[in-house]
Amino acid sequence: MAVQPADGTVRTERRGFLLDLITGTETDQDLVQRLAEAGALALGGSADCAALLMRAGGPPVRAGNSPAAAALASSEDRNGGGPLGHAVSAAELLKVDRTAPTRWQAYRRRLSASGFGSALAVPLGLEDRTSCALLFLLRGSTGLTPNLVAEARWFAEVAAQSLRLALEVRSVRSAGDNLKNVLEGRTSIDVACGVIMAQNSCTYAEAFSKLAGASRQRNLKVRSVAENVVKSVAAGTPAARPETPGLAQPL
Repeated sequence: MAVQPADGTVRTERRGFLLDLITGTETDQDLVQRLAEAGALALGGSADCAALLMRAGGPPVRAGNSPAAAALASSEDRNGGGPLGHAVSAAELLKVDRTAPTRWQAYRRRLSASGFGSALAVPLGLEDRTSCALLFLLRGSTGLTPNLVAEARWFAEVAAQSLRLALEVRSVRSAGDNLKNVLEGRTSIDVACGVIMAQNSCTYAEAFSKLAGASRQRNLKVRSVAENVVKSVAAGTPAARPETPGLAQPL
């Protein structure tokens, strides 16, 4: 279905569309790289695209769909900032072309040196102390037409929804992995305590205290000491009471 925006341009309305930012994206760098590549494709190959992701407690992550786009994104820190950083910090769309204010003239020269005529930085609406922006880079003198700006805005909305989903999925996966590690560690400790209880005729609390003491003496995690105990029992290593299997001294 075609819609008529206020600027007089015509574009196709697309609903229910999300980017796959989950499959094959193990790191934030993978995620940002996928986002930049999708951004370039979204404008039909008429622009290159770079992306910047900032998450609380971590360094900025930048990527571009081309070496030139990636270099421009990375150059912002070395040259006193740029439209990507501005879009992230101010959460506002920014155009850099021949009509740009004086403060962006130095950046325009860098654009020109990289083979681009204009740039459009668009922030993504995110939450939870996470910020992201896209930088669309156009070659030649075509300029930032109303239709192109409308397409970039639309894609930014799709990218924001997709990015929120991808970050939520990764958070759930991380929580699940952590819980799995905790449960596996708890199982090893419980089994090791059972062995110590049987060999030393003591309570669970006393057995755990012995494990904790050995952990401090050997500068190992309690889980590691417990796993040594379990491995020794599984291997049939003899251990005389009151020593714990697999350890060289009594607990």
